[in-house]
Amino acid sequence: MKVAALDLGTNTFLCLIAEGDKNGITKVHKDLVEIVRLGQGVDKTGELHPEALVRARKCLTEFKKEIDKHNVDKILAMATSAARDARNGQELFDIGKELGIPIEVIPGEDEARISYQGSTGGVIDETKTNLIVDVGGGSTEFIVGHGQQILFGESLNIGAVRLTEKFVTEQPISLAEQEKVRLYIEKELQAILPQIQKNKLDQMIAVAGTPTAIVVAEIGAFVEEKVHNYFLSKERLKHWVQTFAQTTVEEKRTRFHLGGRADIIFAGASILLIAVEALGMAGIHVSTKGVRYGVALEMLRTGSST
Repeated sequence: MKVAALDLGTNTFLCLIAEGDKNGITKVHKDLVEIVRLGQGVDKTGELHPEALVRARKCLTEFKKEIDKHNVDKILAMATSAARDARNGQELFDIGKELGIPIEVIPGEDEARISYQGSTGGVIDETKTNLIVDVGGGSTEFIVGHGQQILFGESLNIGAVRLTEKFVTEQPISLAEQEKVRLYIEKELQAILPQIQKNKLDQMIAVAGTPTAIVVAEIGAFVEEKVHNYFLSKERLKHWVQTFAQTTVEEKRTRFHLGGRADIIFAGASILLIAVEALGMAGIHVSTKGVRYGVALEMLRTGSST
């Protein structure tokens, strides 16, 4: 069975075209990524910006061309934080309908399971207790699992786009604004730390564009086999948070190969560092997988959409 699984995030749209069966993914045909910034201004206005919807339509049109080339059996797109929060979120769903891409909002009760499965690519060590941290543009998911079992899952409204728009007015970033970002993340984390700390964590796995981008800055290029499972120590995370705070957006874009993520990477990296520090972890393992893999696995296992 061949499926197209899309993850329509607040900052990034991703499209995985893969085939497999109920036991998992056997072949990846395409793994497409486009920075759309769907969440532009949502935190302030409560609505999807007209420019963001234009970018979304353009991206989904290109994805659909690629999907059609591969003659897939099933298509499903999952929308996350920005579409949930926006009063005019229906406009995104209408674009999907026009293009023949069914879009659903991940139901709260399924979000943790889909993110957890996706971040591990369906390959889960049954002996380990993992904390998955999925840093998005609008929100960050924290999921604790042991083997296949989800022990805890919560989404916090701390995302790289949301925090940047809320607190950062210029880059390099002033010490005062750095402190505001830190205090806000720490305050939000306090609500869930006790539940996470009930479990003895073996490792922390960070998923999505933020950790991947930090590794790219560290090694100089995106090489899938080098980035996936890369270990970023607490010290290296601290180094990169400081570096991202002290450089211009253009420097981050050119020197560190951060492209369209350059303006929000400080906030995203700060979320990871503060979580690592709060939980007393040595660092994070980076996964290049994510929600799109979870959506694909769900379709392959059920033979239908989630």
